[in-house]
Amino acid sequence: MVGTVLLVFGIAFLFYAVLPAVGAVFARTRWRTFRATVTRASHYPTASPAVIGSPRSQPLGRFRFFGTLEAIQGDDRIWLTNGRFSVAADLRNVRVYLIPEMERSESFSPSAPGASPAALGSVPWNRIFSLPEGTPVFVGGTMFSEEGRAVFRDSRSNRLLVVIHDCPRESVVMHAISGGRQRNEYINAVTLPSVAAGSLSLVLLAFTLLSAAERLPALLALTAGLAPLAPFLPPGVPLYFAYRGAWKKARLLRVQRDVVRLPLRWFPPADTRPRRATLLPDLEPYLMVRGTRDPSRPDCIVSDGASLELPPGITRVQVSLPRRGRAAAETDGDVVAFCGYSEDGEALKLRRPDDPMADYVLLPGDPEDLARQSEQSARASTLVSAAFIGLDVLLNLPLVFVLLSLVIR
Repeated sequence: MVGTVLLVFGIAFLFYAVLPAVGAVFARTRWRTFRATVTRASHYPTASPAVIGSPRSQPLGRFRFFGTLEAIQGDDRIWLTNGRFSVAADLRNVRVYLIPEMERSESFSPSAPGASPAALGSVPWNRIFSLPEGTPVFVGGTMFSEEGRAVFRDSRSNRLLVVIHDCPRESVVMHAISGGRQRNEYINAVTLPSVAAGSLSLVLLAFTLLSAAERLPALLALTAGLAPLAPFLPPGVPLYFAYRGAWKKARLLRVQRDVVRLPLRWFPPADTRPRRATLLPDLEPYLMVRGTRDPSRPDCIVSDGASLELPPGITRVQVSLPRRGRAAAETDGDVVAFCGYSEDGEALKLRRPDDPMADYVLLPGDPEDLARQSEQSARASTLVSAAFIGLDVLLNLPLVFVLLSLVIR
């Protein structure tokens, strides 16, 4: 009997835990790779006619391009234009990512109650059968010169990034980072078939054991076979909804962590100067400026004793942190702005950057501190969610076993 009981637990562990966990790792890795690719592509310079050289097919380097669909040539090549310049992209074996329609807002609160960043979709190019002319498309990757024309191509060393977006160009990076992740890694392409196969196997094993008059192992097998339904049954079902709430909070806190850390990619680490300047990929000046809120002028910040007017339309990122961190932020009034700038003599003027992939945001505190606190809160919420679902199962499964033992004599 011991061997049979171990077999029951082994089947349940394999199909309910191991295989879904493998699928979760693949899902998280795929989206993490996507977010890293978007971040990397933001560092590429913009493709322009000036970089097209020899008519022979040769790599020109890594570039990015915002355009609209001009034409589809054959099965795998698309032509994009920005109104001044056209490029082609070969999409054989390329996965296309889809950002749903959304508007740019002057405030962004990734972890506020009720927040839910729009989930991105992805589909292989050969599954897309038609696209209307004028569809906004972003591509980033290795660009080649082919008969005097620019062509983006995929390669194993540098995968071609293709994003179809229904949002403003300035929002593509923000929405890709916030929405490019699995809502729940456990619910993936492997989970449903694995859980169904495990449940069916255990139920069949239970009937086999019943025919052999092994009642206790049969009850255990049948209980394990019904385990996927246990979280949705009373009295533990409130714990299931508590688990979902805590898991969503953890996911949104990870979104917040990535969003507040995102602008730092333009600057070298370990630098606490109040003002840090750099050049964007297209050699546009870009600035990170630390300061405090100006009580008398809400649209200004004070940095190094000088009052700087915030440019119109800057996105004000709102964060949700533990009570201690939130109170400290409200008390200090520290802010960090990321934007373009120009110098007029000794005067500094902040402005919207021309680069659509450059962050144009105002953060309510130091980005590293905000990211660290967000990460800690996300881990705590993940542990809480695991505790809720564990208690739910531990509460309901014994009741299922007792009910089955009353029915099966």
